[in-house]
Amino acid sequence: MSLKKKLAFLFPVLAILFALPSAAQPVCVTFEPPAFVIGDVYGTPVGQVSGDLAFTSNGIDGYVYKFFLINSSTTFNRAYIDHAPVAFSAGQSLRTNNINLLFDFTHLGFIVKRVTFSYLDLGGYENLAPNPGSVYVGELSSAPPVINGASVAVTASPVPPPIIGKMGSVVIRASNIRTVLIGGQELWIDSVCAQ
Repeated sequence: MSLKKKLAFLFPVLAILFALPSAAQPVCVTFEPPAFVIGDVYGTPVGQVSGDLAFTSNGIDGYVYKFFLINSSTTFNRAYIDHAPVAFSAGQSLRTNNINLLFDFTHLGFIVKRVTFSYLDLGGYENLAPNPGSVYVGELSSAPPVINGASVAVTASPVPPPIIGKMGSVVIRASNIRTVLIGGQELWIDSVCAQ
């Protein structure tokens, strides 16, 4: 094949590769306008049921799911866009109240190996499940180091008085993270990013 033909083939292939998201560039859901507006509600108050698509942002689908209680029963309440009472991230965030959000990364065009998010926990306990499998139920800051084959690292620091709670970040790593389920009772999350 001549050099001219090789270049004619190579340039379109390179253009496609450069147009695809890269694992080096995070793709994030930040819960900011115009896609998200303070007061947007998901879950029971708007007639959604567990498994319903709540939103799509930057190619990441967000579904509402039932919340697992310590006694093994479930509940399904609401999540909404809010300004958290303690600054733990820039701008708006998503508050969960007895509901889980499942973030689906399967349509991003690359294999996700790292997911991060920030959180503010002002009470109750949380659910966490990278990929399908068992759901961790307990304090997010006490999550085990491995859930469903994915490594989980959680940082936590106390919020400033007089409010009692924790804030920090979660880093999940695996060879292929397809979904992450997260929710709580008094939990705010922000900047859910996939790489």
